[in-house]
Amino acid sequence: MTVRRLVCVVAVLVTACPLLAQQSESPVDWIREHAIRLTTPEAGHGFADMQRLKEVVGNARIVSLGEATHGSREFFQFKHRMLEFLASEMGFSIFSIEANMPEAYRLNDYVLNGTGDPAQLLKGIYFWTWDTEEVLAMIQWMRAFNQSGKGRVQFTGFDMQTPNVAAENVRTFVARYEPAYVATVADASTAATRAGAGGGAEFGVATGSFPIARAAGKTIRYSGYIKTEGVTRGFAGLWWRVDGPSGILAFDNMQTRGVKGSSDWAKYTIELPVDATARNINFGALLPGDGTAWFDDLTVEIDGRLSTDADAFDLSFESSTPRGFFTGGNGYRVQLDTAVNHSGKQSLRMQYVGTTATNTVPAATAVATWKDVVSHVESGRAGYRAAGASDPDVEWAVQNARVVLQCMQLRANQVTRDRSMAENVKWILDHNPNAKMVVWAHNGHVATSGFSYETMGTSLRRMYGQEMVVFGLAFNQGSFQAIAQGGGGLKNFTVPPAKPEMLEATLASTGIPLFVLDVRTAPAWFKEPRGSRQIGAVYPDGDPYAFVGNLEPASAFDALAFFDTTTVARKNPGR
Repeated sequence: MTVRRLVCVVAVLVTACPLLAQQSESPVDWIREHAIRLTTPEAGHGFADMQRLKEVVGNARIVSLGEATHGSREFFQFKHRMLEFLASEMGFSIFSIEANMPEAYRLNDYVLNGTGDPAQLLKGIYFWTWDTEEVLAMIQWMRAFNQSGKGRVQFTGFDMQTPNVAAENVRTFVARYEPAYVATVADASTAATRAGAGGGAEFGVATGSFPIARAAGKTIRYSGYIKTEGVTRGFAGLWWRVDGPSGILAFDNMQTRGVKGSSDWAKYTIELPVDATARNINFGALLPGDGTAWFDDLTVEIDGRLSTDADAFDLSFESSTPRGFFTGGNGYRVQLDTAVNHSGKQSLRMQYVGTTATNTVPAATAVATWKDVVSHVESGRAGYRAAGASDPDVEWAVQNARVVLQCMQLRANQVTRDRSMAENVKWILDHNPNAKMVVWAHNGHVATSGFSYETMGTSLRRMYGQEMVVFGLAFNQGSFQAIAQGGGGLKNFTVPPAKPEMLEATLASTGIPLFVLDVRTAPAWFKEPRGSRQIGAVYPDGDPYAFVGNLEPASAFDALAFFDTTTVARKNPGR
């Protein structure tokens, strides 16, 4: 066969087989060809470069905007610009942020009616992450947009980590429409503020979320080594819990066979079935007692086969942090111990140090109390209306009671924060049936897969399907603000360019400093696990590649927004 004829045959094959052509194209070339190049992340520069985003958003009712850090200026500016575009050009009328629900709604009164000082109201939603110049500028734009007559956009929140304002809203409502019930709500509010004081559990705990898809319909065998010293009350143990659509499906925390007293390293095991209907799986270690307990060399077997997920979990506790686990507990110090270990160099230590608050209430007790409040207020709708309450006022009171309940369930380790946040997003949309919403949260909340727990995005995808479009935000290098891990306050961190094998390095290789990429039709390269920066509110000193986890970009997100370089978010000038 001549060279000319061979070239012709190859050309025919590529033309006849688009998949072959796609597979032969490098990911960098594909990105360059499909990237929607943006001139700036800043609002106020028109929408000429954003018109192709209309094809990405389509008829979606929800556009979720993630972020790879909680402290990058360009991420926040981009989200402002996206809100400006979606409200001005595509009829979006609700903005909702990862902040406590009733506190965020106070800002709604400002953007709609001009009531209050926006800088102080922003500070009043607690999180330093949003108390910035960039978020304040967006809020002020929302007020101006509502005054302009060009449209109407609301400011809302969907988080539920603090109960105080929500509980007070319920008390104020019943004081007006059912005075006889005020004392009950007041007692319930006291229980909520004392439950798991400071937001922690009333026991030392390490909590991880296990991938549902890997365990559903199978049997798990969860093992680990435990050592104790001076546990004179309570016990130390491993725990595993499986939640379904209607509650707990399986649970074991070794309560009847927990480790007590002072004991040397020994292996302990939990074996449980995971029902196919599982919606959430949590596991970890706990110390509901005094003394000290150490945990090391955890393992998970699924149907007899060892499960390994080193990027999501460090089951041997050899990393600089207890990777994959949230740790804490009122009256307990939970941290890595370099002096005691079963193997390797360190273990996880839980130590009872005494409660920091008096008259604490078990979180489970507060859950039961607030379930009663929610039930009572729900069943009293007709009576409240007869007493003069409007339908919106009644529904808002019910929802505030639910927010307190969700907070208590989080503290009692009964319901995950992401599940409750998804339910709150749904509540907002249910009460605005024709509205379209922009959601602002971390990548780890908006993503529809790829994280070691069931994310808010996973729940929302189940509810809304393709009516939701999820943007993951990624960056190659630069600065951001975060809390110093291991102690210390808010500070600035700078990280170098991504490693060559990371997702961000490939995106940076295009040489395009800012772009959006629809990955729903991306080649197979985007459907394979890639290391990616997923930095939250905390970051360690001296580790330029901390919090890099594997995820499949095209499974976790519908689109990626990429920033080659970021800078630190600036403080709210009204602080």
